[in-house]
Amino acid sequence: MFDRLPPHRRGILFVLAVYGASRLLYLAAGSLFAALLPIGWFYKRTLDTPPGTLNIWAHWNGVWYSRIAAEGYGTAAWGSQAGMEAYGTIASTAFFPLYPLLMRSFAELFGGPLSLGAISMYGVLISLAVLPLALYFVYRIAEHGWGERVARDTVLLLACVFAARATATRNVGVFLLVPLAYEWLRGDAGKDYGAVRGAACVALACAGLLSYAAYLWRLFGNPFLFYEAQSYWNRAPADPLSFAVNILREAFESLAAFVTPQPSDNLSAAGILERINGTTDAYNALFLVLTLAVLALGLRVLPVPLSVYAFLLVIPAALFGKPETPLIGFPRYMLAAFPLFIVLSVLLANRRAFRIWLASSAIFSLVLCALFVSWRFTA
Repeated sequence: MFDRLPPHRRGILFVLAVYGASRLLYLAAGSLFAALLPIGWFYKRTLDTPPGTLNIWAHWNGVWYSRIAAEGYGTAAWGSQAGMEAYGTIASTAFFPLYPLLMRSFAELFGGPLSLGAISMYGVLISLAVLPLALYFVYRIAEHGWGERVARDTVLLLACVFAARATATRNVGVFLLVPLAYEWLRGDAGKDYGAVRGAACVALACAGLLSYAAYLWRLFGNPFLFYEAQSYWNRAPADPLSFAVNILREAFESLAAFVTPQPSDNLSAAGILERINGTTDAYNALFLVLTLAVLALGLRVLPVPLSVYAFLLVIPAALFGKPETPLIGFPRYMLAAFPLFIVLSVLLANRRAFRIWLASSAIFSLVLCALFVSWRFTA
């Protein structure tokens, strides 16, 4: 019955089925983990809402977005930490405006208090609402180039780890200009309607970044304040040699700490979680190696614009970190590199290999889920 449907309807139903099953799994698992696991030490230093609601998904950067939505730019999300409140104006501008604007708009539209708890809940609901649209967007790209099987496998791989982004939510969204401009110049430039449509798509890809830069210029006199705000987290460009040395050093130290017995070692849930959480640098290094391998193999799979787009996402994520944690955030930044998931789907044509990969990813994603909802850093 399902196979008799038109291809586009099969795609929509498949995406909705994967979306529904995966979100129910993580929402249920997250609530269970939040109720049973001890909260990490960082929770006591933030203004986050109590665990046990949808707000368990609003940790870390979610606090920044919630504060911006509630109070605007110029607030300090970590106001309880000494010396940081005065830096709140600059630091908050690192987070782009579309997401908090939508959070605020929905909170006002449906009424109720504009508290951090209520606003952060709308942030989670918005993310849940746009995810199936993003999954279907990637499904259609994969289906167009590689067929229905690859499209389905790509959605399954993305369902464990995917997060949608655009230029008004993250600055790297401007890299969408590359594939859009390439396709426009290659296929539509000679057609009147196509030329107008292509130009509109290219303009839209950078509209968010340009609008936000104009806003910062008007409000603070500096259109690049979102870039300078990275100094709040001690982020700065690194030369390749220092980058490599820092990665190897931090990865080795995190693994050494993991296997070295400590006087305070215990078999409690908190002790085990903290020990696992301490391997973040080693995990990030392995993720970088995997990303580069998939990127290299993708040169034989992807069209040029998608390969370039993925490459442009890797460079700033890898070379713009902190000396003490050079790859901080790298895995989550790669979530926007959807062409890499298409490459994985093509490479995992063997169904047994694909099932093993998918099962392993799902299990590991539940470990990360447990760390995240208990206020432990996961990327």
